[in-house]
Amino acid sequence: MQAADLSFHRSFLKTMFMGLKLGVSSKKMSYQERKRVIKLSANIAMAVAGNGMNWSRALIIRHAKHEKNKVLLRSLLGRKRYESITEPGFPLNFTWQRMIMKRRFRRTNSILRRGAHASNGATARVIARSMAKKRTRTLKSLVPGGESLDDFSLLGETIDYVISLQTQVNLMRLLTEVLSVSNLRKKELDKASREVKC
Repeated sequence: MQAADLSFHRSFLKTMFMGLKLGVSSKKMSYQERKRVIKLSANIAMAVAGNGMNWSRALIIRHAKHEKNKVLLRSLLGRKRYESITEPGFPLNFTWQRMIMKRRFRRTNSILRRGAHASNGATARVIARSMAKKRTRTLKSLVPGGESLDDFSLLGETIDYVISLQTQVNLMRLLTEVLSVSNLRKKELDKASREVKC
């Protein structure tokens, strides 16, 4: 296991356990509320482990928009970090990069349109570019904070986000298995203890 992977795992599990301890401590919580808190804790744990990436900050901001998430978020992130990420002026977009990319796209599209009638090859390029744009828009809608990214930044963010999602799934599965074994052993010990008393 690489050092970066180990660091991600440790950060994720630490934040996840803290979220479960803080958010699911009340016995009065409904099943749906527990489910919501577990999902929130998993997402924030992933965002904290993905520290520094645009998608991780965007994911925290998305959850912070809901009033009922704010207490848990402040506890997991710490007040200063929470406020620095969620304050209105936090830089999530790359306006200047977008402007450069738009100019490039306009120039390229203009050239392609002028030569589109010259050959079938040019027409194919126009169609390919149109399809690529549609796929890029779809990708931007799937990656948190993707709407503010230029195409080059989007690729790196997408790769990191997908890897983080896969790691989240693997760690949650492992956590479920460990807790299941722990509960099973507890039941066996309780049963053995009752038999000894009898």
